[in-house]
Amino acid sequence: MYLNSIFKSLSRFSYVKKNFSYENLQDVEIITRDYWGSLRNILKSFSNHKINLTDIEPLKLSRTHKGQNIVVKLTFEKVEDKKYNELIYDLQQRYDQVLINNDMSVPSVPWYPRTDEDLKTIGTIMEVNEENNSDHPQFKDTEYRKRREEIAKLSQAHLVGEPVPYINYTEQEEQTWKKIYTILREKVNHVMSQRYLNNLVKIENALGFKYKIPQLRDIDAYLRAETGFRIKATHGILSQREFLNALGHRVFCCTQYIRHHSTPEYTPEPDIVHELVGHVPLFADKEVADLSQEIGILSCGAKKQDLSRLGTLYWFTLEFGAYKENGLIKGYGAGIASSIGECDHFPKAKYEKFDPFIHADRSYPIQTVQPTYMYTESFDEAMQSLIIFGKSLQKPFGLYYDFIDKELKSTRRIKTHLNDQ
Repeated sequence: MYLNSIFKSLSRFSYVKKNFSYENLQDVEIITRDYWGSLRNILKSFSNHKINLTDIEPLKLSRTHKGQNIVVKLTFEKVEDKKYNELIYDLQQRYDQVLINNDMSVPSVPWYPRTDEDLKTIGTIMEVNEENNSDHPQFKDTEYRKRREEIAKLSQAHLVGEPVPYINYTEQEEQTWKKIYTILREKVNHVMSQRYLNNLVKIENALGFKYKIPQLRDIDAYLRAETGFRIKATHGILSQREFLNALGHRVFCCTQYIRHHSTPEYTPEPDIVHELVGHVPLFADKEVADLSQEIGILSCGAKKQDLSRLGTLYWFTLEFGAYKENGLIKGYGAGIASSIGECDHFPKAKYEKFDPFIHADRSYPIQTVQPTYMYTESFDEAMQSLIIFGKSLQKPFGLYYDFIDKELKSTRRIKTHLNDQ
């Protein structure tokens, strides 16, 4: 495959994924009688020793004629040996069974990026199915492919936190942007939600969308100021895991090339029109940005099946989602806003009430317009339903994003593996 051969030549920009385990956390399991105040008394021991807990999991054990026992699994931040030994001694004096750092019970989960340094591994594998688009000029025009490769090399070299490479777009590329943007700008007024349109107007005024292809460097600065989202320039379609994992860090992986000039109304793969007209106005909205990060965090360390379900829900919401606005169903998904075909199809399409527990396993077309759009009564409803779905996923640990350290931190001890990447 031509594009894949291009990106193999970019290996000098690649970073190796390395498994990790959380060495800054410690575990203890306590078995005690279940009585009023039993958990409170355990927590008091940690409070007395001024030790911060990150996770608490109480479980009932089998009940016997001697009474009801419980096991309390506690994870806490690693402390100096003296304080740790004092805590353990205290617990052992109070409780008959105290199990320390049971490494046999540490779960192994798929690798995910914890820090900005880990995000450097993004894009080492290009995923695009060219066979489905072999007749499209975007894959046949040698001059276009040469230009595509030139931009891809610049994008692939970009690292999160560094200035996004500047692209000197050609006159033909600028004309392609103006043509498609003019058409889309008129169409989105009729099908997209006011939430989307308000953000689009703000970006137009700030960055001049109407007149030229915006530079991702300027988009990056704009999003950082609005919602804290950041841009990672990339060479093309990433794996589902990589794209979603990056969202957990409030990072949007974005292409810089533009579609073929002969078919500005359609592109077989995401390009800068899709990214900027579709996604950027959403990432400039704080609630949408928060929801995107929440989906991203849920994807980190998720099993392959759960990852696929999260990707499907992302498709039915942030790519092609809709909700009622003043009694009318309006779109907010990026795939609608950035496609002439979707904009034309949306008013006469079928609509189905969104239910993540049903639609997480629903298949969908990629190369044609969506036959059905999922909608909610409000955007808040979409957010809440996804949060509820996320809580139902059986992940053996919790994650939260530390905005000071720019790091995803686990609430429990885990280790990672590099399968299912």
